[in-house]
Amino acid sequence: MKFNQTPKLLCFVAITLFSLSCNKSLEDYFNPDGIADNVYRGPIVKMGNGEVRSFFTVGPNGVPLKIGFEMNDAALEGLSTDAMDFMHNSFALSIPQKAKDMTAFNHLTVDWNPHGHEPEHVYDKPHFDFHFYKITPAERMAIPPYSPETAALFDNYPPAGFVPTTFVPTPGGVPQMGKHWGDTEGDEANGLPFTKTFIYGTYNGTVNFYEPMVTMEHMKSGVESSTAFAQPLYFAPDSTYYPTKYEITRDSVKKLHTVALTDFVWRKMAN
Repeated sequence: MKFNQTPKLLCFVAITLFSLSCNKSLEDYFNPDGIADNVYRGPIVKMGNGEVRSFFTVGPNGVPLKIGFEMNDAALEGLSTDAMDFMHNSFALSIPQKAKDMTAFNHLTVDWNPHGHEPEHVYDKPHFDFHFYKITPAERMAIPPYSPETAALFDNYPPAGFVPTTFVPTPGGVPQMGKHWGDTEGDEANGLPFTKTFIYGTYNGTVNFYEPMVTMEHMKSGVESSTAFAQPLYFAPDSTYYPTKYEITRDSVKKLHTVALTDFVWRKMAN
C-alpha cells in the first residue's frame, strides 16, 4: 500500500504547488505601491482569471528605462469571447506619478479583441491593444464615435513631422481612442503574418497615444523581443522623455508577461 500511495502523494503535492504558482497574485511578487530598485508600480486591476498593472523603471542615472504592463499568466485566460463585451474587454490602468513627471504619458489601457478587427486577413486574429495615452482619462472618454458630424476632429491630422512619414492614417476613427496610423514598413503591410506591430494614434491635431499591438498567440508563445519603431521629427509636449523601442518579455519562473516602451530619449524642440 505504501508503495502505491507514494506516487499518488507526490502527484498531489506537485499538482498543488503548480496550482498555487499559477494562481499567484501580483501582490505575492511586489509591494503594490512600493519602490524597489527604482521600479514604481500602479494599482492592480483584475484581468481575465488574473491581474495586470502598470510599472515604470528608472535607471541609476535618472533616465527612464521602461514603462508598461505586467500581467500574470492567468490574465491571459478566462477573457471574454464577446467582441461587444466592452466592459470586460478594456482595462484602464493608472501609472505612478513618477512616470507622469518624467515622460509624456498619463495612463494606460489594455484592450482585448477576441476576434481581432479589420482589415480582414490582417488584424482579424485574437490580439491585445496596449495603449499608452498622453491625454487624461477624461479627455480620452470624451472622444466621440466617428460620424459625419465628428469626422473633422478625427481627420484633423497633426502638423507634418509629428507622425513619422512611414505611418499612414486608417479610415474613420474609434471612440475613446482616436484615429490609428499603421506602419507601411511593418511586417503585415508587406505580406508577413501579423504577430506584433506598432501604431500611432491621433485626435484633433495631436498625437494622443502610442500602441504596441500583439496577438494572443504571440503573447502565449513566450517569444521575447525588442523592436525599434520609427520616430517623428517633432514632439508635443516636449522637454520630456520619449521611448524609441517596444519590448515583449516573459519571466517563466514568476510566470509574468510584460509589454513595455523602452530606450527613452530626451526630446526638446529647437527654438
